[in-house]
Amino acid sequence: MNRTLRLASFALAAALAGKGETVSILLKSGETIDGSPGAKAVTFAGRQVPVRNILSIHAGDAASPGESERIAAGLTGAAGADRKQRDAGIATLVDIGLPVLTPLLKSYKDSAVGEPAHYYRLFERIATGTQDGLDRTADLLRTADGRESRGEFAGADLIVKTAGGSKTIPVSDVRRLAVLRAVVERTADVHALRHSQQIEFLDTGVAVTPQSSLTSSARGFVRLSWNDDSWTSDPDGLKKPGGNYKSNLFEGHPFGALVARAGAAGETWVAGVKSSKTGLPAGRLYYAIQDNRHWQNNLGSYRLTLRATNAYDLGDPR
Repeated sequence: MNRTLRLASFALAAALAGKGETVSILLKSGETIDGSPGAKAVTFAGRQVPVRNILSIHAGDAASPGESERIAAGLTGAAGADRKQRDAGIATLVDIGLPVLTPLLKSYKDSAVGEPAHYYRLFERIATGTQDGLDRTADLLRTADGRESRGEFAGADLIVKTAGGSKTIPVSDVRRLAVLRAVVERTADVHALRHSQQIEFLDTGVAVTPQSSLTSSARGFVRLSWNDDSWTSDPDGLKKPGGNYKSNLFEGHPFGALVARAGAAGETWVAGVKSSKTGLPAGRLYYAIQDNRHWQNNLGSYRLTLRATNAYDLGDPR
């Protein structure tokens, strides 16, 4: 089956959701279109998949010229030392998804560098071991029952009703399609070393919207200086300065605190032991442990549990 026929079912996938469903479609141009589709099922590997059961679909075909430029820039940023450029580059690469795998693999060099290096973990941020395969161009389907499938689609162009009217979207322009969920829940460990704010934030795989309501709780104990108990903390962070420091704060938040943000460039807030948020900007939801550049002596983790309403499930926590 050729690629045009494969992508045709993306049309069905986008017209997909039954009455009342909302889809968010990321185009290869980088534009995102949100709206209401009309079809109720999509054909995947010869079977009909109800839209209401779909979490996300990720197109695996080769990057467009514009995507190729963004991938090259993203890889440069991800490998650099500037934290903001690094986070922005990684966010771009994760959004584009499967077409990044080949250029990313080609960029890796044999070395002793492993975790907690963010660049090493970038591959898994895009495709886990249960999603990877020999055919890197195969599309990925994720469903609400926890299944992940790589395969082919068939269908026609997408008709999506948006706030500005109906849009016809060629399936060949689609990079990712996600179906809005009433509730998305997660439980994940945020590690003091791997997810130090200086290394990278945990990507929850949840994308919130301005209509989302977010609640979270966390428990655990971390050490930010090996055997020095003045540098131990719960998710609310240090209550007083540790060691020889004069402040318990770094960049406005307590050392050791569980912090969060919506979007790679979003404003960071303290999630702590308990947190409730509304009025968030649209974007992926991230969590990390607050620390400065002396993160190498960190130990421990927090067990995070979160619940987001009116949100998208784009993948497992990574």
